[in-house]
Amino acid sequence: MLRIIVRVCCLVIVALSATLALAQDFSADVVNEKSDNSGLKKIYATKDKIRFEVQGRNAAMGPSALIFDRAQMKYTVIIAERHMYMDAPPMMVKPVIEKFWRVEDVNDACPAWKKAAEDAGTYKNWGNCTKVGNETLNGRSTVKYEGVSNKGEKGYVWVDAKLHCVVKTDSLNGGIELRNIQEGAQPAGLFEVPAGYTKFDMGAMMQQMQRQPQ
Repeated sequence: MLRIIVRVCCLVIVALSATLALAQDFSADVVNEKSDNSGLKKIYATKDKIRFEVQGRNAAMGPSALIFDRAQMKYTVIIAERHMYMDAPPMMVKPVIEKFWRVEDVNDACPAWKKAAEDAGTYKNWGNCTKVGNETLNGRSTVKYEGVSNKGEKGYVWVDAKLHCVVKTDSLNGGIELRNIQEGAQPAGLFEVPAGYTKFDMGAMMQQMQRQPQ
């Protein structure tokens, strides 16, 4: 059980490296270029909370979700197949992710991204960032940027001009794209732990395992 819970938790947290922190209410489907069909599938966003729905590589586990409360900088993992939930450990909370994906100035995002890279300790890989120009993506106005690492590897990012968030990424490691974006208020229940779910206490479980005779 512990192994399964940890695996799901890690999967959802890792998915954040290709996800968004948003400032406006909307929902969107996520198209992931991974061939195994796993990863982020759906996003629901309000001003202060975001719900990421994720499909793991093990289809039998069913979909899981991660609810991010921006005001409290708190992540809650929802494991639907087990009717369980857990609070993500503090060391997994990465405010720098929000600083990268939420774009305050859509026409001049590079300085903020550079600062985010410095905060994340990944600045040594930073090469340069350039605004390419305006581009229509799935009928929406976006601003396209090109990034080049210090190894010469190129990647592209599209920022939605209205939502002020990244809606597409494209790099050597793959990418994601938000489609079927629906603006409007989202049901409050999406951002709460469902009734009847049991809380999984990872810390208590690990302590119990350590007390067991070897």
